[in-house]
Amino acid sequence: MVLENFYESKRHKFYITIPIVLFIAFMFAIFVWPTVPAGIDLEGGTMIVIRSETPIDADELTQFLSENFDLIDLKVSSVTGPSGTGVNIQFAGNQKLLLVQSHIDSAKSLLASNPDAALQEAQAGVTILSPFLVTTVLPSDPAEAVGLADFYLIEAYRKFNQEIQSLIVQNFNLGTGVAFQKKEVSPTLGAVFWQTAFNVAIMGGFLIVIVIFIFFRKIIPSLAVIAAAIFDVAGALALMAVFGIPLSLSSIPALLMLIGYSVDTDIMLTTRVLQRKEGTPEKRAAKSMSTGLTMTGTTMAALVSMIIIAYMNQIYIIFEIAIVIFFGLLADLVSTWLMNAEILLWYSKRKNKKSGVF
Repeated sequence: MVLENFYESKRHKFYITIPIVLFIAFMFAIFVWPTVPAGIDLEGGTMIVIRSETPIDADELTQFLSENFDLIDLKVSSVTGPSGTGVNIQFAGNQKLLLVQSHIDSAKSLLASNPDAALQEAQAGVTILSPFLVTTVLPSDPAEAVGLADFYLIEAYRKFNQEIQSLIVQNFNLGTGVAFQKKEVSPTLGAVFWQTAFNVAIMGGFLIVIVIFIFFRKIIPSLAVIAAAIFDVAGALALMAVFGIPLSLSSIPALLMLIGYSVDTDIMLTTRVLQRKEGTPEKRAAKSMSTGLTMTGTTMAALVSMIIIAYMNQIYIIFEIAIVIFFGLLADLVSTWLMNAEILLWYSKRKNKKSGVF
């Protein structure tokens, strides 16, 4: 009964103020504070996942790593579930190794134009590696020196990661019942991933816009559907910022999937309000809400199950995909029934007045 009269009240014209206020809040959360964190897939860095039968205190581990390794943007979080306990360690890199990387990159860029300067850059970088390697001697030939310096850096990274793992095992008495999983992405590769993901997202959104305009062939209903999709993505990104869910190669496809779902519910609403004739537009919108809430509620229930199971079993890819879509569906409840529906009701009344139908 409540849904049947949801758009009958004179106050329903003010429903659209709610998504407007929320959208401003979403923009603040995305771009001002707390902002959406970038995952190592896009930003570059290293993630080490430790699973152990012995519990590890995250604060104690953070202090240990800070004192023994010169790590940038170190983040440590504890994980507990049926599959065991553990911690996730994430950092942008080691200060010294990143400095060496910059010297070697500079040497590579200078190799063709100024071989002597390239040799000096390579030597400067390798000198910093002395704590990691037994020998850091370079040949006098610039090309060979740069190539060998690059090899030395790879070896230094390998020994650095081995040292982190061995010292953690020794310091926290983890014994043999411990497992390590490492994911490493260079800043350069992260930039490539980010550009590729951005291009795919733009292309996907562009194609969806074309399909919407072809389907409806009316500007205002089409813009309403597009605005709802933008609102849903903004809502998902804002909640990702609030809860610290990173923007990654897992969450970006989830955002694209969310656009598809948003367009689906909005097309259902638009078709019923504008193309059907039984009852008033308000009644048709209310009936659409009943169907739409059932669809969204069923999907959200399935997503909650996925989120719980993935979190307890530490399946992070599924967890990120499910929770991002869940965030977007929360926003979709607002955008579809408080914004898009109001725009369509206004458009329908305006259309009926022009045609002389009251």
